[in-house]
Amino acid sequence: MPMVQELVEKLTGKVPHKGVNPDEVVAVGAAVQGGVLSGDVKDVLLLDVTPLSLGLETLGGVMTSLIERNTTIPVNKSQVFSTAADGQTAVDIHILQGERSMAQDNMTMGQFRLEGIPAAPRGMPQVEVTFDIDANGILNVSAKDKATGREQKITITASTNLDKMKWSG
Repeated sequence: MPMVQELVEKLTGKVPHKGVNPDEVVAVGAAVQGGVLSGDVKDVLLLDVTPLSLGLETLGGVMTSLIERNTTIPVNKSQVFSTAADGQTAVDIHILQGERSMAQDNMTMGQFRLEGIPAAPRGMPQVEVTFDIDANGILNVSAKDKATGREQKITITASTNLDKMKWSG
């Protein structure tokens, strides 16, 4: 670790703070959470946050984030997207988790397709995509064509076990 500390000091021009033992911090955090869960500790507020950004793949293979990392949950965010080609009647929703700018460099959380969009020039149809994370960390993603009201949804119940996905349409 001394080599890392020297590198940090060299790069930032600041001496790294060494007053906290990482093992002790984990133990204290676990003790505080245990106290909160048991009801013994009442004056502490623990907030769950998203560990990584959540978004979807857009034109050019770019990751567009709807929920940034470290956002407290529960949270609900929506954004309107459009079609990329003239006459396009369906859009693929590729849900991603990560911090990289390109979709392929992030983790796929799930995918679905919204069909039945009326054919129109590119950029005209409006598809509202909503990411909703509840207090239990369950992610619901929906895509709704604003012209027809046609909607498709997916529920992702565990970020590390994609077998727990449930589809609805």
